[in-house]
Amino acid sequence: MAKFTSYYGRYILGALENNAVVLNYLLREIPLDSSRWDFRPDPERFTLREIVAHLLDYDMVSRERFEHIIREENPELPNWDEEEAARHYTNRNPEHDLKTLLESRRSFAVWLEGLSESEWQRTGTRPGVGQFSVKEGVTLILGHDAYHIRQVVEWIEATKRRQQVPAMANSN
Repeated sequence: MAKFTSYYGRYILGALENNAVVLNYLLREIPLDSSRWDFRPDPERFTLREIVAHLLDYDMVSRERFEHIIREENPELPNWDEEEAARHYTNRNPEHDLKTLLESRRSFAVWLEGLSESEWQRTGTRPGVGQFSVKEGVTLILGHDAYHIRQVVEWIEATKRRQQVPAMANSN
């Protein structure tokens, strides 16, 4: 079988790795000891530190799911307890997690590139989600990335505004 190196596939695999590069770029100037990592402009959403940890965890969970799908015939995949995982995000080191995410994405893209077209079509099932293929799962990762990358941009803008408020108050 031919490997998944179609026109579509090259862009998908490139995007998988590039999203981690974009995230790293957006967060590159925030010092590790900055309070911006833990600022929460919306009490219902992740902080920057938590976003990075979450994306890394999501990456690992996704790859594990795909490996099961390739090894087994339509496996039943357990849901991941994101809330339980998130309880441990406050102690994570975003610099380490960003570096690990970049490495993970490179490795993940290489692994996916080695799959045949038929392996990309293999499926697994998750409770509450239903059946999905490896190809659909990778597309979901890219959408998930986009959601959180936009969230990072919004957080960066919110923390910049927050830092400007005292400066503006003192300028009078």
